[in-house]
Amino acid sequence: MSDERKIFSVKELNSLCRRLLENASPGGLWVQAEIRNLKRHSSGHIYFVLAGKDASIDGVIWRSIAQGLGFKPEDGMAVEAFGTPTLYEKNGRYQFSVRKLLPVGEGARAIAFRQLKNRLLVEGLFDSGHKKALPLFPFRIGVVTSATGAAVRDIIHVIKRRAPHVTVVVRPANVQGKGAAVDIIDGIRELNESGEVELIVIGRGGGSEEDLWCFNDEGLARAIFDSRLPIISAVGHEVDFTIADFVADLRAPTPSAAAEVAVRDIAELKSTIETRYRTAKSRLEAKFDNARARIDSVMNRAAWTEPIRRIRDCEQRLDDFTGRSEMAVKNRLERTGTNLIQLAGKLSGLSVKNTLKRGFTIVRKAGVAVNSISRLSSGDAVELELIDGTKSAVIDD
Repeated sequence: MSDERKIFSVKELNSLCRRLLENASPGGLWVQAEIRNLKRHSSGHIYFVLAGKDASIDGVIWRSIAQGLGFKPEDGMAVEAFGTPTLYEKNGRYQFSVRKLLPVGEGARAIAFRQLKNRLLVEGLFDSGHKKALPLFPFRIGVVTSATGAAVRDIIHVIKRRAPHVTVVVRPANVQGKGAAVDIIDGIRELNESGEVELIVIGRGGGSEEDLWCFNDEGLARAIFDSRLPIISAVGHEVDFTIADFVADLRAPTPSAAAEVAVRDIAELKSTIETRYRTAKSRLEAKFDNARARIDSVMNRAAWTEPIRRIRDCEQRLDDFTGRSEMAVKNRLERTGTNLIQLAGKLSGLSVKNTLKRGFTIVRKAGVAVNSISRLSSGDAVELELIDGTKSAVIDD
């Protein structure tokens, strides 16, 4: 009998063990444990120990997975890890390759919530500038929530009461537990791609922090941010806040409140329109009445009722004005003539002849009038001008 033994090398053995481990749970499995000895390598990979009550296993989160975690795992943090058991062939070390990691317990969740909120805040996912406006009068609204929960019943009831013409498209989704965030993300994507709705409401009724935890998923936050359609987040009660609330285009305190915000109350809208119609009608009627009164006032004026008399009155006023103007000119001319006669009399009184008539004589020496004896000397020949002629003379001292 020949020896047909299969001889494995250590590398082959480790490879076989790795395949056996990975094939034992091809879809992955969940493990609950506590993180210990956590180390972040410069490569971006995270190495740690998943410690249980009586056992432990090495764990690893590869860089591509670590970058998508919604929080930073820390030593002592209780977690639920989803992944696959495997073997590091080089040294035969058994380890757990983590693909998802969720915090467990209020303390761990609070840390994870704070870390994710701060990171998304820095990235700008909460900025008001990215918020999309809600449609004023939507006709089709998509709702991503549990098909059997109270939230969907409240939303449908409020919408049908306020706006019976609006169609509600429900995309059922798990809103609690593992896989819920992925289901909600798929619902948002499907409604965006369908083209059937104008607005999306996501949410659920109240519950514990653990019940609402899927709405703190980073992937869901980014799906809300990337949505082409505006999204209203309505998770839990008024005091409950999730990451989805901060990223959504509008946060409603409850599912019922989300429905009230999403649609206008037709009865209230009708009442508002009627009130505004009556106000506008009253104002227009008042303007028409005022305009009609002004027109009547103008039409009742003499210019419209007796145009010929109006023209004659104008002609008469023109004649009166012309007469007054002519009289004023005449009076002005008369006053001017009198003033001229008076001035002429004054000038006549100042003439040379009138002066000579009064017995005065003009003495000229060499043809120039002499007005001082200092200009005359003994023996000077002079000419004397009197009223009726001139005479020559010689100055005798």
